Amino acid sequence: MKQIDEILRRIKADEATDDELSMAEQHLSAMEERLSLQIDDWESHEQQSRQKRRRAWLRHAVATAACLLLLVSVTVWFTHNQQEDSKLTTVTEKDTFDNPEDAAAETERALMLFSGVINRAINN
Repeated sequence: MKQIDEILRRIKADEATDDELSMAEQHLSAMEERLSLQIDDWESHEQQSRQKRRRAWLRHAVATAACLLLLVSVTVWFTHNQQEDSKLTTVTEKDTFDNPEDAAAETERALMLFSGVINRAINN
């Protein structure tokens, strides 16, 4: 390094020989090549870093979308089931009948349903 410094001092003073000029030029070319390689390496690392950030962002976006989809699905399912339950409640809350035939038919239907459940339980 001292030799290059001395050559550069001699070039500045306009006292350098042709060999010294050639040597300084080779040294500067080598430094330029190393600097170019280092810049390429930095660009490569920066590009990889950008790709990692992009993948991480994409993972977060997909996870957020999945959570939102799940939340909307559960909300729709819960709302639908509440509507169905309210429809069933209005139909099944009728516990008295004005007409004896309707009451007998409803009782027979309930007993048949109960009988079917008991029969399936016994057979299994």
